[in-house]
Amino acid sequence: MAITTKTPPTQAVEASTVRSILAWQDRSGQSRHAITGGATFESAMDALRANRVRSFLTMLGVIMGISAVIAVVTLTQGVNKSVNDRFAGLGTNVITIIPGTTTGNGVRTAAGSNQTLTLADATALMQIPTVVNVSPVLNASEQVIYQDQNWSTSVRGVYPSYQTIQNWQIAEGAWFSDQDEQLRAPVAILGQTVIQNLFPAGIDPVGQSIRIGNSDFHVIGVLQTKGSQGAANSDDVIFVPFSTANERLNPSQYVNQIQVQVDNINDITQTQQYVTSILRARHHLAGPDPSLQSGANGQRSGSLGAGLTGGGGGGYRGGQGGGGGGFQGGGGGGQGGSGGFQGGGGGSGSGQGGQQAGGTASTRNRAAAGIAADPPNDFQIFNVNQIIQTAQQNSTILTILLIAIAAISLAVGGIGIMNIMLVSVTERIREIGIRMAIGARRRDIRNQFLAEAVMLSAVGGIIGIVIGLGGGFALTLGLGLPLVLSPIPALVAFSVSAAVGITFGLYPAVRAARLDPIEALRTT
Repeated sequence: MAITTKTPPTQAVEASTVRSILAWQDRSGQSRHAITGGATFESAMDALRANRVRSFLTMLGVIMGISAVIAVVTLTQGVNKSVNDRFAGLGTNVITIIPGTTTGNGVRTAAGSNQTLTLADATALMQIPTVVNVSPVLNASEQVIYQDQNWSTSVRGVYPSYQTIQNWQIAEGAWFSDQDEQLRAPVAILGQTVIQNLFPAGIDPVGQSIRIGNSDFHVIGVLQTKGSQGAANSDDVIFVPFSTANERLNPSQYVNQIQVQVDNINDITQTQQYVTSILRARHHLAGPDPSLQSGANGQRSGSLGAGLTGGGGGGYRGGQGGGGGGFQGGGGGGQGGSGGFQGGGGGSGSGQGGQQAGGTASTRNRAAAGIAADPPNDFQIFNVNQIIQTAQQNSTILTILLIAIAAISLAVGGIGIMNIMLVSVTERIREIGIRMAIGARRRDIRNQFLAEAVMLSAVGGIIGIVIGLGGGFALTLGLGLPLVLSPIPALVAFSVSAAVGITFGLYPAVRAARLDPIEALRTT
């Protein structure tokens, strides 16, 4: 009777490992005293396949961390693109001016609640050479009626130039003209949301009469859809001539905001400085209007007399001879000018009017003399670029926070890889001894275990990338955001996962390489 003996699983694995190494060396013609990278890779794959479930569980931490990072980055890119697309239609060379805040009984109200801006302010801004168009905006919340339908919406009184400033496109009809503004014509242009809620299907709004508040208006145009901008629905609006709104809907000497279009995006910063100086002067916050200051203190008048760049007639730059009050302090033969945005130089004195140089000195002098500092602005100025930058900064901060949280998962996954690799080293001590006995060097043992750790994290990274892209796609689709696919986050994520494998797999690999082969062979 034949006696059958079963080979223990550990010995079977050891024999299989030895045979695979010897077969690889025979096929590749390598010396048995050197194990190639291919043999190391094949041995690492065999070891991972022999423990599939444990390998998968080890990869879970890396999978979750990488997938979270990819999903967050994909979502953030979609949000940024959505913000850029929404505000691009507003024009990046547009400055918006709104009233400032008010403070009463220690309570500060929201921006725009104060009444400080006037139609005369808007007119004064037209003299700035870099300004192309200016339009005041007068808001009113009114109920609109067409036959038996009614709808509450925002009605804005604006200049005809507002269409160009805010890049509104007409779907049907036309925008109101300068003549309509001069004649206070009761004409209106409707947004798509107003049309959908006010007019039955099949009715052409153009040419219809509607009632806004207590006044009848004639619809002359329909706007193309612009969609929402944050929480606001840009299509839920009616535009009427400013003069008409001021007469029929909101009689007031103040305006809710002023829209300023600059000739070039590169002139935005300079124009904002001009606007600030003019409005502060007009609102009696810092003495007379610098744009009207003649620079009489200068010893010589400006070369352009009353021009915008001269010192003699109140230009945006001070006179050459030390004129005061210009946007740039004068320089030359006399005392340096004061009050400009940039201090002038030359002559016996140096200009101190710059916001950087002169502002500091002026503040110290006023404080030393016991004179109170100039009051703050009673208005606020911002442009679309600032809004976009602020939104992107907030998005970046949120992304960094979420990635940091996901990095914790990656670190936990790396620790899991280290623990499993240490367990693997302990389980395979005899195998390590056999490998060394047939010619494997210590660095070959180290490379094999390091390869196993890198393969665990790299495969987990690839799976995480796929899951993260799927999750990011689902999130952007569910939130109505554009999907932005970029190879850079995936490449970075894969590199990070490989780095995790190297970092957390190095110690177990070195520990395995330092084993004594004789002691390892004695281990049962």
